[in-house]
Amino acid sequence: MGWRRVHAVARKDLLVEWRGRDGLLPAGGFGLAVLLVLGLVTGGSAEAAAAVLWVSVLLAAVLVVGRSTEREGEEGTLETLLLYPGSREELFWGKWLALAVLVAVLAAALWCGQVLLFNASPRGWAGLGLVVVLAAAGLGAVGTLFAALLHHVRAGRLLLPLLFLPTALPVLLAGIRLTEAASRGTPPEPWLGVLVVFDGLFLLVGPVLYEVVVEG
Repeated sequence: MGWRRVHAVARKDLLVEWRGRDGLLPAGGFGLAVLLVLGLVTGGSAEAAAAVLWVSVLLAAVLVVGRSTEREGEEGTLETLLLYPGSREELFWGKWLALAVLVAVLAAALWCGQVLLFNASPRGWAGLGLVVVLAAAGLGAVGTLFAALLHHVRAGRLLLPLLFLPTALPVLLAGIRLTEAASRGTPPEPWLGVLVVFDGLFLLVGPVLYEVVVEG
């Protein structure tokens, strides 16, 4: 029953995004613009490619989370979901899964955009895929928690970047270092451990805090 509810919530969020395309497409366009500006500023430097990519991903992810928060407020779907029987933790996992998928798609699209625009090296794509999955898991957990926290706040979308960006700083740093390591074929330690610990922390604490936030 629990996994069925998680799947149903995630499927609902992804279907809403697919039909409206009002979250991922604007965020992807914004991320591509940031990617283009930073790429031109750095002259398409290979040394700065990883930093340019992950700054773009992080800023675009803020828009995805912000749109998710705004949509919940407009449609009142969170209150409706809370009326259904089941654990609030299952609701967290469903929303986390949907948001993690959106962030992973966004990161993959921006990486492809970087390769096409600046002729960046596609070396280490398999290692980068693992980094994208881990980063998306962490950013999805942070975004899901903050989206619920700011759901009833009047200026929630304005406050979101102030909370999200500093909290996600370990993901940004780890993503940059791991992407550099993947492209060079060097060992990923210790940044892989940093990313795994970050994900584990928020995926353990997130469901508990989420239940407190939505009931508050």
